Amino acid sequence: MEQVRQSRHVIAGSGYGFEVEHGDLVRIIDLKGAQPVDLWAFSRRDPLEFLSCEHTRPAIMKLIPGVGESAYTNRRRPIVTVVADNSPGQHDMLFAACDAARFEQLGHRGPHANCQENLHAALHDLGIALDFVPQPWNLFTNNVIRPDGTFVQAAPDTRPGDNIVLKAETDAYIVVSACPQDLTGSCGEQATDIRVEVGR
Repeated sequence: MEQVRQSRHVIAGSGYGFEVEHGDLVRIIDLKGAQPVDLWAFSRRDPLEFLSCEHTRPAIMKLIPGVGESAYTNRRRPIVTVVADNSPGQHDMLFAACDAARFEQLGHRGPHANCQENLHAALHDLGIALDFVPQPWNLFTNNVIRPDGTFVQAAPDTRPGDNIVLKAETDAYIVVSACPQDLTGSCGEQATDIRVEVGR
């Protein structure tokens, strides 16, 4: 990315939504390492068309896109393409966003920051209301699948400054959440900040 026109520091446990144009590059940076990022993308023509993990997998016949491959929408069109991946490449497409019910399931009592609420708050700021939550693309998220089909949620192997660069394949709304999940080990010792850059 040669020209950065927008940069945003996203505090641990919070979310951020923004607009991109077709051809824009989005760099998502793990500032301190071991920080998962939930990512959503919605068409600006119609937010009911959105990045869909379940449609992406059959489109690419892989669990996650690699460099040069796209994530697809629920209408089977590419919405973002991986341009560069300066990270260990752990980008889960199987887990739902954390929410209040998940934290309660894990034994937490009372309010807790979560990615589902971060999504709705960010969409509200963009003037969008949805009555559902698409599955996010969980960047820098180390969910390991064992041979017997069970999962292990481990801390990401990302180091400070690791990043991924995505190209917008259409005018879109992007939402990111610096995941606050602190009960499963998936954020390492604690949630930390991220940075988002948009440019060309």
